[in-house]
Amino acid sequence: MNPDKHVQSIDRRTFLKLMGLTAGSAVLPGALAATYPALAQAVGSGTLNFGHLGDFQYFDPYLLPLADWPMFHQIYNLLARYDDTLTPQPELAESWDFSDDGLTLTFNLRSGVKFHNGRDFVADDVKFSLEYAQDPETGANIRTLARAVSSVEVVDDATVAFHFTEPTPAAFDLIDLLFIVNSETIEEIDSNPVGTGPFRFAEWAPGDFARFERFEEYWKEDIPRLNEVIVRAIPDSATMIANLEGGTLDLIAAPPASEFERLEATEGIKVVKGFPGGLVWDLSLNVGRAPFDNKLVRQALQYALDRQRIVDIVFFNISDPWIQPQSDKSPLYDPELEGYYTFDLDKASSLLEEAGYADGFEFTVLTATTNPDGARLLQVYQADLAQLGITLNIDEVEPAQYRPRAIDRDFDGAIFTYGRASKDPASLFGTTGVWRPGPEPINLSNFTSEEYQRLVAEAQREVDPARRKELYQELNRYQLEESFILVITPVVRWWAMKDTVDGFASSLDSMPILEQVSIEG
Repeated sequence: MNPDKHVQSIDRRTFLKLMGLTAGSAVLPGALAATYPALAQAVGSGTLNFGHLGDFQYFDPYLLPLADWPMFHQIYNLLARYDDTLTPQPELAESWDFSDDGLTLTFNLRSGVKFHNGRDFVADDVKFSLEYAQDPETGANIRTLARAVSSVEVVDDATVAFHFTEPTPAAFDLIDLLFIVNSETIEEIDSNPVGTGPFRFAEWAPGDFARFERFEEYWKEDIPRLNEVIVRAIPDSATMIANLEGGTLDLIAAPPASEFERLEATEGIKVVKGFPGGLVWDLSLNVGRAPFDNKLVRQALQYALDRQRIVDIVFFNISDPWIQPQSDKSPLYDPELEGYYTFDLDKASSLLEEAGYADGFEFTVLTATTNPDGARLLQVYQADLAQLGITLNIDEVEPAQYRPRAIDRDFDGAIFTYGRASKDPASLFGTTGVWRPGPEPINLSNFTSEEYQRLVAEAQREVDPARRKELYQELNRYQLEESFILVITPVVRWWAMKDTVDGFASSLDSMPILEQVSIEG
C-alpha cells in the first residue's frame, strides 16, 4: 500500500474541477445586478439586505431548520442566552437561581417588555412557550430537552419556576433555545409571527424576500440600530456572492468554503466565522446491516478516514479535523484521545482481514442535496477506501427522500450534521438523533447497549464537575471504541459582508444576531 499514491489520488485542484468550483465558473456581478433591481435602492440607508440560500420554511422558532436561522433572534427573545464560554447571559430573565436540591430553577423576569402586538410579556408566556415546545403536535426540535421539565409554576407575573424530577446540569441548553412565543397569536405563527425581539415581522413574499422592521418598543434602549432587515431568498451561492460583490447585498450567509480566502482578501468585504460545533459532520454506520454489525469493520473505517485531507480539500481549512464529538471546551473532551484514530490504511487493512473482509466490500452512503459538501467529502473518502478493496457508492437525494429514509434507517451509512456539539454533553447524548442511547428511541445507527445506556444516564444525572468529567471521558472512550459514528469535522458557519456593516454577532449555534448591526457611511 503506497501512501504517496494515496495522497495523489485526488488533490484540491482535481476536486474543484470535479465539483465545478473553479474561478472560471463564477458569474459576473454586473450580469446579476438586474436579478434583484430593488436591492440597490436601499443600500446606504437603515436597511440591511441579507442574502440567504433558499427561502424560509416556517416562522415557528421550535422547528429549527437551517433555512429559518436568519430570523430567530430577530423576532424572538430567550430568557437567557449562552455566551461563547457557555455562561448564560440575561435576556427576558434578569436573574435566576436553582434550589438547594437542584430540582427547581426560578427566573425573575424583566419588566416593561412588550410583544410586537403591544401586549405585555408575563410569566404565563414562559409557561405557554415551554408547554408548546413539549407538545408532540408542535414537532419541536427541542422537545426532548423540554421534557426534562416536569412542570412550570407561575409564581406571579414576574416570576416563573421550572421543576425537574432530577438534577439537570444541562438545563440552560434548553433555555438557550426556548424562544418565547405569544399564546394569543400562535395559530398564525407561520403567517404572522409575534415575539418580543428587536424586529417585528412586516411581510413575506415566498421565494423572494421576508422583511422585518424595527420594533420601536423594544426593551433595549436605542436598539435595534437598523430600520429594517430584508432577508433575500437567493437561488445559489454564485448569485449570492456576485450580489455582495456588486453591492446589492450587505451580508450573506454560509457561502461555500472555497470562497473564504478570496472574499477575506477582497477589498470592501470582511468575513466572520461562527463558533465551531453548532453542527458537526459525521458518517453514521447502520449496525443493523452487515458488515457494520462487526466492530472491527467500523474501526477499520475510522483508520481509513483522512479527516485532515477532507478539511483541506472540501472545507479549505476553515474547520479542523475532529474524532471526538465535542470541542476542547467540553467536559467530554479528552486530549489523550486525539490520537485514538489516525489515518492509517495499513491498520485499516489489518482490521478488515481480522474481521473476514480482506477483499473489501461494497456499501452505499445516503446524503442530501441540500448539503452538497456531504457528497464532496465522500468523494475524497471513496479514493482511500478503494485502496482497501471497498467500493463506496454515494446516494445523494432530495430532502423529501432523505428525511424519511434517515428516520427509517434505510441506509448502510448516512452523512448527517448533528447538533448540540457546542452545548453540554448531556444534551448531545440525551437528545440528538445520532447519539441518543436508546433503547427507545434508538439512535440513527441502530446502536445500543446496556453499557452505553448506563454511561449516558449516570453522566446526565451527575452534578459534581470532577466526577461528571470522569464519566463523560469514559463515555467518550467507549463511543470511540464502538465506532458506530465517525465524527469528521465541525460545520463552521461563516458570513461575508460589506466592511461598512458593523456590530454583527452570532449565537453559540451560529444563528445571526442583528440587533446591534449598523451600516456605516
